Amino acid sequence: MAAPVDSAAALHAPPAERPHVVFDLGGTWFRCGVRRPDGVLEQVTRQPAVNYLSHPRLSQPELREGLVGYVLTQTQRLAPPASGRSPRVSISMGAALNGHTGVILNAGPLWGPDSQPFDLLGALAARRGDVTWFVTNDVTALATYFAHQPKYRKAAKISVLTVSTGIACRTIETATRTVPLHPLQGIQGEIGHVPVDFHAAGDPMRLRCDCGAVAHLNAYSSGRGIPQVMARLGHALGEPDWLDPALLHEPAVWARVLRRGLDERKPAARRLLDAVVRPLARSVISLLTVDPEVARIVVTGGVPRALGRHYPDAMLRNLTELGLYLISGDDPSYFADTVAFADSEADAGLQGAALAADVSVTGSPGGPPPHAPVLLAHRSRRMEEVRRTAYGVTVTDSGASNVLVDSLVAMGSGLHPVVVVDAAVAGTHGPVLVSALEQAGFRPVLKSVAAGEELKSWSSLAALLEVFESVGVSRKQHPVVAVGGGALLDAVGLAAGLYRRGVPYLRVPTSLVGLIDAGVGAKVAINAFGHKNRLGLFYPPTAVVLDVAFLQTLPHPYMVSGIAEAIKIAVVEDSDLYRLLEAHSGRLSDPGFYRTEHGVELVARAADSTMSSLAGNLWEADLERPLDFGHSVSPVIEVATRGGTTHGEAVAIDMALSLEIGRRRGVTAPRLADRVIDLIRRVGLPTHSGSVSAAQLFEHLGETAGHRGGDQRFPLIHRLGRHPEFVSDVTAGELAGAWSRLSSEWGPA
Repeated sequence: MAAPVDSAAALHAPPAERPHVVFDLGGTWFRCGVRRPDGVLEQVTRQPAVNYLSHPRLSQPELREGLVGYVLTQTQRLAPPASGRSPRVSISMGAALNGHTGVILNAGPLWGPDSQPFDLLGALAARRGDVTWFVTNDVTALATYFAHQPKYRKAAKISVLTVSTGIACRTIETATRTVPLHPLQGIQGEIGHVPVDFHAAGDPMRLRCDCGAVAHLNAYSSGRGIPQVMARLGHALGEPDWLDPALLHEPAVWARVLRRGLDERKPAARRLLDAVVRPLARSVISLLTVDPEVARIVVTGGVPRALGRHYPDAMLRNLTELGLYLISGDDPSYFADTVAFADSEADAGLQGAALAADVSVTGSPGGPPPHAPVLLAHRSRRMEEVRRTAYGVTVTDSGASNVLVDSLVAMGSGLHPVVVVDAAVAGTHGPVLVSALEQAGFRPVLKSVAAGEELKSWSSLAALLEVFESVGVSRKQHPVVAVGGGALLDAVGLAAGLYRRGVPYLRVPTSLVGLIDAGVGAKVAINAFGHKNRLGLFYPPTAVVLDVAFLQTLPHPYMVSGIAEAIKIAVVEDSDLYRLLEAHSGRLSDPGFYRTEHGVELVARAADSTMSSLAGNLWEADLERPLDFGHSVSPVIEVATRGGTTHGEAVAIDMALSLEIGRRRGVTAPRLADRVIDLIRRVGLPTHSGSVSAAQLFEHLGETAGHRGGDQRFPLIHRLGRHPEFVSDVTAGELAGAWSRLSSEWGPA
């Protein structure tokens, strides 16, 4: 949704050199400012909106010209013309907007009941062709802003409901920052224009919406609608103050009068607030009913802000009375936990406009993939496809065969699964799996391969693909079953993802690291060009079977290696899991421990915590990943020791280095750093390696930055069980000092 620019050099100038002007154009206020590359807003100003109520003598074309003139004047002020510095301008627009083209479809709060479509981008581009223009709906901007906040990142979807001059809602997928839109009109969530059957004081009430229609939700529950209801009910409820004509023209007046009545606990004020909130509560119930992936609803806007605590009280009261079938009745705190009331700062719209523009043009911020490519001259078509995945992860203590059969049956797959099994466990477990499959009516093909890191190579990948070709693997009839450790799961998963552009596969990890980490995610890869996991895909399995019985035959070094991943996930995600690890630290490398209730619980908690950390970011749209703790320099430690250090040992050393750098910076409390390092050593893992220098580690940190979007994003631990703080300014000297202290204070494990 941008207009073309004349100067290619200006368009591709570094962001730091191109001013980013942002606007938030609402029905009540016009705001603008400049957003710096670090996200700080400067020179922010606001003025009353140019709308049909405040300027009743202006025609609709004149009102439009007033808006265009404001944008052009402020752009000139905030980003004066300068050679090679063509500005970007991002606009959050309070109007029904075609998200595909940027054309305003209806702007009733601004231009009145006869509002007509208007190509705002075209009008702006005709005046300033040197500017890169972007426009988005104001609630889409708010949804993008809230989706960027850490507190909402774990939710698959959030819905943002704004109650202001008008009412609108947007549901956004937090991982991709995608707001699904109607394929033609490009709108979503215009709930303010849903007809409602409104009754108050025992009688039906039919009021007119800003758009000109009658009985829309906006006409009763918005900042323009509530004073209309107050005026109609003033006599019936004995509130003469509600009849003041100023209430209909001054938002601050009606809000002050109603809030005073609520503060004084007047029954009429509470009765009116319940009446105007109840239709919105019904909309929330409908949304949660039809889209269970919506994990949080964020209610914001001028009306909740003006009425203070009374508004959330009324909303939660009405939601509770209405109820969500078979859900809220069993969980009294459901609505309080699901519906958040965010008194978003006035700058949220400005920030949201910039963030939405970044997502549209570059796939930023935070790395989400682009979901709205730039449209030039409004003659392009956008392809939009949301990536979705769902797969079950089942934990068992001796039933892998049965769970595998159930999973294949549930898939509705063909009768000829291709079972690729690690040669080290093929003799023990292969016949059992094949027998169970045959008894269930399947005709499996068993292929035993030598696993380990050697399997993650070009030649081994080619060999796996040749197996698929010789069997004649099809997309539906030959599901692939990978049975083995993390390396086998990686290689077989990549082969499955490449063959025929993807055939279904299931994971049955047999190592501890596979059970709690590698087996439950979506990444598959092989090593290439001297680097670990250089070539790979995000290719989720169809199902995962976690059977702790496989650990009974796992060699001791691999048991210890897997514990490192359990410590990692506990530190960044689950403090209860960490305490479980501490309580049983002396038995964690004993396969017999995993026959006990505590052992099974440990595996289940660790796998669940890994999945919780991945949820909403499975494709790593956000490059600040808590699971990267212990994985910043560990690859070079593995390579430098030429196979003498396991993956888990390298991760343990990396974690110790991160803790030490955090300690030196004052981010990680010394007691916490010592506590985690002590656990690492107690379970038999190292905290230092003499085979690699600090200089090598720092050099590899540059390679890591290349994988993390150009920044180090080095995780530092602040609190146990909480996501790390990520920094990108670790210096060579700082790393060398931490590395030296680990050597002198802790030495070899």
